[in-house]
Amino acid sequence: MAQRLQCDILVVGAGPAGSWAAKRAAAEGLDVILIDSKPRIGERPHCGEFVPYQLFSEFGLDKNSIVNKISSLETWIVEDKAELKFKTHAIQSNGFLIDRPRFDRNLAREAAASGVLTMSSSTFLNFTDQSCIIKSVGAEIEVQAKYVIAADGAHSVIRKKLGVFTDDCIVGCQIEAPIANHVSNAMVFLDQDFLGGYGWLFPKGNTANVGVGMLPGHELTPAHALKEFSVMLTRIGLTKPGWLARTCGLIPGFGIRFPLFVENVLFCGDAAGLTHPITGAGIAQAIYSGDVAAEVAAKAVKSGKSSVLQQYHDLILYRYGRVFQHAISKKKLQLESWGNDNFTKLCDQTWISFKGYKKRERSS
Repeated sequence: MAQRLQCDILVVGAGPAGSWAAKRAAAEGLDVILIDSKPRIGERPHCGEFVPYQLFSEFGLDKNSIVNKISSLETWIVEDKAELKFKTHAIQSNGFLIDRPRFDRNLAREAAASGVLTMSSSTFLNFTDQSCIIKSVGAEIEVQAKYVIAADGAHSVIRKKLGVFTDDCIVGCQIEAPIANHVSNAMVFLDQDFLGGYGWLFPKGNTANVGVGMLPGHELTPAHALKEFSVMLTRIGLTKPGWLARTCGLIPGFGIRFPLFVENVLFCGDAAGLTHPITGAGIAQAIYSGDVAAEVAAKAVKSGKSSVLQQYHDLILYRYGRVFQHAISKKKLQLESWGNDNFTKLCDQTWISFKGYKKRERSS
């Protein structure tokens, strides 16, 4: 017979959204279980690890995961790769480069210290009429939870099990590369080869995160694009040959995934599509959505009314709805015009650092 556990809230996924949600729910006095499929929480992140500086102060986060302070973002439009010709533009952009594994583990440790039963090497298998079935270190466990917070990433198993999965991702591939001594600013590279996306170089001291995020299905695969991109960066003296780590993963790229809740399940972070459709940034949205999901779920538990889950939908749309809708209009323009001759003009219209991004697109 499978082991049985009971809780108020089952949180699936111990990334920023899930761990914060678990910690917040425990602070509300609820009985919480947090599971994550990784043997070691936080391992193998594929994000650029850049976060806005306000994140730490807004949520009172532990700052010991900060690796580097960033004050400027340079945008390089690749106009001629063979001749190494670029159009560059710099803006002030205050933020931090973080050690993402440390960041995630710190949040999970704080959740555990708050009384959350935290289990790595544990995966969600399915729903039954009254319970959730998980597999933890090879053994099946039946978990009776009043509410589930699904923070299980871009390829959310729970969305699929509930029949509301959306295949709307770009592919992110990244290496950690040795960096030239003079590089201190974050850099974004807009290249016509990076279909619907961009490349990045984010300095972390002696190394940098070098990555490419783009739509799959192009003649140039994301992995091949990253290889060519890293060679180009070495040619122009920004990085040195070689790499210390390599990761690849999915990033939601087309806005909020509806519905944001189904029955007693709330979706947050990447599972809710809360990554910016143009930049792919999502850590801040993950923390916020986890916070709100826990707050609303706690209200539902204490009141006995599942109808309060609508508040979660409303709060997420209030904060991100218009911003994401505008970004999606720019994404649509990108994809409609990507193969056009004037790529520089398209970048001016659709990349967030340029004035043209502020101009609203007419809906068709």
